[in-house]
Amino acid sequence: MGKGFFIVAVVSALATQAQAQVSETQQCVWACLHGPGNRNPANPAYHQCVAARCAEGGDQGQAAAPPVDARRQWVTGRTQSGIGYAGVDGALSGSGLYYFCGNGQSFLRVVGIDGGERGMIVDVDGRQFPLSFLPNDRNQPESRLSPTAPVIQALRSGNRVKVLSYEIGAIVDGTLAGSGRALAQVISSC
Repeated sequence: MGKGFFIVAVVSALATQAQAQVSETQQCVWACLHGPGNRNPANPAYHQCVAARCAEGGDQGQAAAPPVDARRQWVTGRTQSGIGYAGVDGALSGSGLYYFCGNGQSFLRVVGIDGGERGMIVDVDGRQFPLSFLPNDRNQPESRLSPTAPVIQALRSGNRVKVLSYEIGAIVDGTLAGSGRALAQVISSC
């Protein structure tokens, strides 16, 4: 009876440990969904956050912290509907700037602020580009523009980008490291 009890105790302890590990990973996924993802599982910022912060690491299966440089570089990908995107998370948690192009669409999306018709300034190394943004169907601000728009060209060759709202000030403050390559890749597949 002592041997059977020991086996049951070990199996129970392992099951409890496995539940805790799954729980930590799931909590990380939920944090990405409710933070950068703006509660939208189709949001590219959500997918980037999960890939960067919630990958299982080490023998413990705990959420791995992303390297600082990887977190700040421009990334590319495709939405479920096949539209290419390139973007970067801002220094402020849950903020970011993403460019989408494909299926006859071309636009900038600001992450970290609710939609609504509003003007915002995209500032690239001190060069300011005032743009009009309209809410999409998920209440995220988007500005329709062509792949050859001056602001897109500036984003491809600058060092730093800021997005400023007239109402609340700075929303996004991010690097443009890797933006030239990322934007060229997306634009080539428009």
